[in-house]
Amino acid sequence: MARFIDLCIVLLVCGIFYLINQALGFPLRYTRLFNWQWPESATMFMTYDLPGMLVIFTGIKLLMTYPYFALMESSRRQGTLGKQLMRIKVTGLDGARISFGRATGRYFLKGVSSFEFMLGYLISFSDQRQTWHDYMAKTLVVRSHIHFSPHYLMPKIPSRWMFDVPFSKPGKQNTSSGYECIWCDYQAAEQRTNCPGCGRAGYAPAGAVRAMMLMAGVIFSLLGGLLAYVTFWVVSERLADDRTARAGTPWAIIFIIFTACVLCLSGGLSSILGKKWLMRLIIGIAAGRRARSDG
Repeated sequence: MARFIDLCIVLLVCGIFYLINQALGFPLRYTRLFNWQWPESATMFMTYDLPGMLVIFTGIKLLMTYPYFALMESSRRQGTLGKQLMRIKVTGLDGARISFGRATGRYFLKGVSSFEFMLGYLISFSDQRQTWHDYMAKTLVVRSHIHFSPHYLMPKIPSRWMFDVPFSKPGKQNTSSGYECIWCDYQAAEQRTNCPGCGRAGYAPAGAVRAMMLMAGVIFSLLGGLLAYVTFWVVSERLADDRTARAGTPWAIIFIIFTACVLCLSGGLSSILGKKWLMRLIIGIAAGRRARSDG
């Protein structure tokens, strides 16, 4: 609700600028700023119209939306007008007012939370109910009346508006407290740089590990479903081409698409069910590429 109110405020400001431009006889015209033509196809739209729309959208985000969120959330009020109306605020992990730099990082990290099917908003990444951008920026969104103390703890019950992470097995307690190793499943309450069990990097808060597993599971499951549709469509076209003796998509390409479909579906569904092999594969590939670039 706070985000919706803030969106209305930004659109209201855009509307005011439009009315001013209209009252002045439209000195700023879209067709004057960009090489625009009436789109007659998707290719023409991507070539002529989309670049100008992206420039305008980026300008609004950088010149209006970003300063509004970053300045308001780092101010004494600790929140945008929408957050103030909803009686919530943005704080550091200790409840203190955040800096403008941290508010800047939090704002741009929201793009990642939004891009990944809004999963960064829907999944709780810790027992403090942090979204992905709050977890990475080390911030909290709390009710305005909350007063922190050195021993203050947020509730360890996931919000009913968030997914429980991950789907727990029957008879197994599903908790996001403590720390957990991605590689050897070692769990403990103390924080370490490397895992005390296997000594490898990948020892992180258990809530963050489970949240990343669920996010990766949903994304790869959706990607696998899309590839399954593409596989069915390509195979159907190839069979039709074979009946008419035409050259169709090579079976090698079809096999590659089918293999990617199976890997995405199996990895996504297994990650949702609590298996870590997909996360280990992703982290292993990323670590290998980083090692090669450093070398």
